[in-house]
Amino acid sequence: MAKTDKIEIQERVTKVAMEMILKFGLRGLNMVDLAKECGLAKATLYKIIGSKEDLIREIALEIFDINIVKVLDPIMKQDDPVLAFNQFLDNYFNYAVESQKILIDQIYKEYPLIEKDVKANYDKMIVKMHHRFIVWQNNKLIRSDINVDYFLESVEALNEFYIRSDYSNEEIIRRLRAVFITAFRGIGILL
Repeated sequence: MAKTDKIEIQERVTKVAMEMILKFGLRGLNMVDLAKECGLAKATLYKIIGSKEDLIREIALEIFDINIVKVLDPIMKQDDPVLAFNQFLDNYFNYAVESQKILIDQIYKEYPLIEKDVKANYDKMIVKMHHRFIVWQNNKLIRSDINVDYFLESVEALNEFYIRSDYSNEEIIRRLRAVFITAFRGIGILL
């Protein structure tokens, strides 16, 4: 099998497995069904993905990249914090709530070491966000009297609290939207 073929097959397997998890939950990821859906023998599937945990790690990192990186992208690229946070809110509520619930409620509980891998990537994003907030402070686009680290930690804690809650997704979105808007207004971003 050529290297490009193997990469294409790995990408297809990851995509199909992620779709299965999003549709049926982590327990709905059956390796026999996955192999069948991808047109592979089960033994071939394991040669391509390694272990099921390796596949779940890849999916968790993919969920992080697709959802968290995409959601935070406007903050990284927009010079205007009002535009950045309006785009952030639109992206966040369109993409991130359900996938975060799967990461936290299912993947991290079953595979705690995967949480450390995803957290390492998240920490890199937080460093970039911290820098972005400092630039906005220096340009007097947000309040200069706030501690950026405390602000980011508080928003992260509020997010995790609601994602881990028993509220429906609609209620989580409603509450997080209100909390985020209040927090952003508190640092001087008038949404």
